[in-house]
Amino acid sequence: MKRFGVTTKLFIATAVIFILFYVIVLLCQLLVFPEFYEHRKMNKLERAAAALASIYQKDPEAAREPYSKTWLQMHKNEADFALTDFAGNVSINDPFRMRILREDGKVIDVSLSYFVSAYRRDFKRMNIKVGQEVEVRGEFAEGAGSVSTGSVTFYPHYLKKIDGTHPGAFQEIGRIEAGGTESDVVRGKVEKISVPNLSKAGIRLGVLYSAMDEFFPLSTAYTERLKQMEPIEQRWTDPWTGSRNGIIMQPVLSRNGGIEVLFLVTSLQEIKETNSALRLFYGYLGLGGFILIMLLSIFYSRMLTRPLLLLNKRAEEMKHLNFSGGQPVQRKDELGSLSNTLFELSSKLERTLGELNETNARLRREIEQNKELEQLQKDFFANASHELKTPISIVRGFAEGLRDGISAGRQDHYVGVILEESGKMERLVQDMLDLLRLESPTVKLYKSPILLGELTEDMLEKLVYQLREKRLTARVIRDGEREIMADAAKMEQVVMNLMTNAIRHAEEGSTIRIRVSAEGEACVYSIHNQGEALPDAYLKRIWERFFRAEPSRDRKSGGTGLGLAIVRRILELHECEYRVENKDGGVMFTLKFWT
Repeated sequence: MKRFGVTTKLFIATAVIFILFYVIVLLCQLLVFPEFYEHRKMNKLERAAAALASIYQKDPEAAREPYSKTWLQMHKNEADFALTDFAGNVSINDPFRMRILREDGKVIDVSLSYFVSAYRRDFKRMNIKVGQEVEVRGEFAEGAGSVSTGSVTFYPHYLKKIDGTHPGAFQEIGRIEAGGTESDVVRGKVEKISVPNLSKAGIRLGVLYSAMDEFFPLSTAYTERLKQMEPIEQRWTDPWTGSRNGIIMQPVLSRNGGIEVLFLVTSLQEIKETNSALRLFYGYLGLGGFILIMLLSIFYSRMLTRPLLLLNKRAEEMKHLNFSGGQPVQRKDELGSLSNTLFELSSKLERTLGELNETNARLRREIEQNKELEQLQKDFFANASHELKTPISIVRGFAEGLRDGISAGRQDHYVGVILEESGKMERLVQDMLDLLRLESPTVKLYKSPILLGELTEDMLEKLVYQLREKRLTARVIRDGEREIMADAAKMEQVVMNLMTNAIRHAEEGSTIRIRVSAEGEACVYSIHNQGEALPDAYLKRIWERFFRAEPSRDRKSGGTGLGLAIVRRILELHECEYRVENKDGGVMFTLKFWT
């Protein structure tokens, strides 16, 4: 006896698989993802540092430009950086700069990092713009100026904006050091100012300076690694804010042969805070997910096993040869397809027997058709032999007469009979060869535009003596004739055979009417003669090989018996409709060509 049914087994398997998958996803989110995120971000920062170092090596002045795209791109990566020596002396740092043009024409680059970090709101409220007059107090950096531009760098601790429209009005931030000298004061107009987004800038700059205080001057181990041009990657926690940061120290070879350090700092705190919140969230989510997995497993197992139980019941019935009753499972999936297949199997078993009977009947019909084809072949050879036997016998008899030495007055008659019978045999053989070529699957048609009316008139000129012999008149009626695309040589053969047949069976002194007319998109061609009507049985067989309408098979008027068979095959190759009928005291052939 079964201990567990398929429903229970499927429920247990589904629940275990879902729970394992869910646990793996949670563990990856909580344990693996933070490390993956940090690794990806540090790799991205390391590539950016290498790119900036390469730019600096090629063009130091362009890299020092605080308004360049390189600086802005680093801030898009949420990274702050400074270019220092091993002691921590900064030559390039954050792009928060202002360029002042003094009255003497000298350009001063003023670092605004201190104000962005310490007086972010007041500095933002001051809203300094290009063209305004400002005064700054602080100290000049030694050797930080640009030789090519004639500018020097100034690090202020006091900033005052002078309102030119209201004398005496000004805004100020910072502090004035006691005992300051005149050389510590810079006054002039703002030529250029670069202040990226201040929402995070102040905090990041503070972290940058704090990190530099922590790492500089560099230890001996770091110095040796940097001298070997080896980048250094570190994780560092800010002691003031507790935020976690990634640090890259990229060695840069300057043009004078010395080594400088590109010091970059980026925050890793976001993923730590997010991961901490996710741990609590996943605790609640795990409980809800477990309940949901149980419900889904029950639903899934029942949904899947219910049709299987029905199919099993149906299979048991089929085992007892009960192929009727029941309905397939109405589902548009593999189970529904399986159900339909199983339910159709019983009906197909019954249908198969019927199909076997039909197949047997079809095989019998094919056998009969093969027999008929074989009989047709036999008839063809028999008819061909019969048609050739008579002229051969005549030729042989008259040839023997010539050999036996008939009277001189009869020799011309014997020779004439031999030539006549030879011509008949030649025409018969030619017709058989023509029919054989037309029935070949490799036959080709060389179509060109032709007019059947003109073609008929040309053929009548060749048949003028046959018409005179029976005192016949041929009348061609061209009523809106259309050009057709056809093989001209083969259509001449069709018209010649139909005209010859009409002349052969027409009453003496009668008129043969040929009509060429348009019927919609088709061209209709008909030949009508006055003569004896054909029996209905003959109308169906008239297109057969060696069929003659004369029961006596009179050789003098019957032709070879292959002419209409050749006509039929040519018309079939041209996809032409054709028919023959008794009409108005005679017989009419009608052809319909599509233009």
